[in-house]
Amino acid sequence: MSATADRDQSPPPATVAEHNDLVHRNADVPEDAAPPLPPFEPLFTLLTNATTNATVHPRVHYIFSDDDPSVLAAAAATTADPSHRALVVDLAAAPPGDPGRWAVSWASSMSPSFAVTGSSVAVQQNEGDDTAEDDRRGGAALMLRVKGVEHEPIDMRPDSLPSSGSGTSLGREDVEGLAEDFRRRMGVLKNVVDEGEKRRAVLGHQQQQDEDQDTPEMAVVEDDDVKEKPSAGD
Repeated sequence: MSATADRDQSPPPATVAEHNDLVHRNADVPEDAAPPLPPFEPLFTLLTNATTNATVHPRVHYIFSDDDPSVLAAAAATTADPSHRALVVDLAAAPPGDPGRWAVSWASSMSPSFAVTGSSVAVQQNEGDDTAEDDRRGGAALMLRVKGVEHEPIDMRPDSLPSSGSGTSLGREDVEGLAEDFRRRMGVLKNVVDEGEKRRAVLGHQQQQDEDQDTPEMAVVEDDDVKEKPSAGD
């Protein structure tokens, strides 16, 4: 699913989202074929910016497998505006037995100043006795949550840290503060890298499948099979 997100605080008219079309299969499909995808309904979507601690309803645009993908290029063109950030979220069928029905295959930001750190699809928890029953039947409403961070400038002002010749040393609290900030930034970086590796693994697997399907079947003939047998006079 692909997604285009901005700072609009209003309820969703759009981010860009994509998933595969519902595949109708007939009786002569092999038994080992993939099961049909579950029915799809628009997801209640929340985008959280961990840097500013702000959560918004992004604008969402759903792109199906047979749609024109040029909308992604149009979404990428809006990233020049700092108030607009384009995200791509790919949805896949959830594992069997998962009440969510859909799961995030991967998520990525098309904006250089924003990075995705986490994404998930969950069943909305509503008050009432029918919630558990709806979950078992797979009829509960779903919520897509995407988390990310924006670029954080590092304070490089001369007066931000004491120089070696200033005679001023860092106190224990200052050192602990720097260490804590370093650990926090490394944790954020790990989440960003993990999301990128998830996308790399999924796309690599899809590319391998496409290459396997395009590879022609070849008959291997041993050299001994094509050699002529010597005649009796040789």
